[in-house]
Amino acid sequence: MSTTAAQKKQSHIVEYVLYVWQMEDLLRAAGFSESVLVALFQDQEGEDLKWLVDLGRQMQAEQKSESGHVSDIVEVQTELALLHDLLMGPMEDEVYVSAFETAEPVLREFEVQKMSEGMRHPTEVMLTALYGLLVLKMKKEAISLETQAAMQPIREMANALARGHLRVYQGR
Repeated sequence: MSTTAAQKKQSHIVEYVLYVWQMEDLLRAAGFSESVLVALFQDQEGEDLKWLVDLGRQMQAEQKSESGHVSDIVEVQTELALLHDLLMGPMEDEVYVSAFETAEPVLREFEVQKMSEGMRHPTEVMLTALYGLLVLKMKKEAISLETQAAMQPIREMANALARGHLRVYQGR
């Protein structure tokens, strides 16, 4: 049996990154307490709980207790940035190029309005925007129709990137 994280990593790499970010935030909120995690995840498979505890240990070992992401997920983010460049350039993946070109103006606007100074790779902006939407949904906050509409091309870009990942890295 595999963990939820492993299943997401195999099926949709962008969902995997967002899932790990969510679990990192959960671990911080739980103060890395194994007893709190056991109480929260008592209905979960044992492997998921073990994975979560291991992620917490990795975060603490890598001094990511307050902020930031573990090295494993940073490597995946780098892989996604390289994949973006490959799909846009040498591979000229028409579906991905079209999805990115549609999302690009929204990504630029999001980056200017919501992210701190400095140039970001489009995949980082995409992940940050999607995670922000996920957090709003988890808090059950109202999401304007304008925001929902703006997020659609970003979702399509994420899905096209995930399909590209399956094709390039898994031969599917």
